[in-house]
Amino acid sequence: MIHSSGNTALLLLFCVQHSFPEPSKLYLELILAVLALELICSLSCLMLYAVRIRRFNRAKPQPDVLEEEKNYAHPRNIASETGFRTMSSLEEIVEKQGDIIAYLKRHNALLSKRLLDLACQPART
Repeated sequence: MIHSSGNTALLLLFCVQHSFPEPSKLYLELILAVLALELICSLSCLMLYAVRIRRFNRAKPQPDVLEEEKNYAHPRNIASETGFRTMSSLEEIVEKQGDIIAYLKRHNALLSKRLLDLACQPART
């Protein structure tokens, strides 16, 4: 944004200089002033950016995966909202699903056995 503004100002100065070609140092001084202002603004932004990066690197945060694991390991007691479940209820749901899967496997085996018995019956008679 800084460079775009500086380029726009320089283009305007060149247009004015081209439109009014008077031999004067004013145009040169204005061009140098715009370039100096652009340089000062760019350097100040770069310095602020360097300071922020240095603060971030000093903080040495853990990788995002470890931060998420830490958040899930220590659930916060937040007031429940519609559709929100705590970790304990999720564990209960997974446990119930496991029980249902085991029951359905046993039931499927029993039905397969009955079907096999029924398929073998007409062959006996």
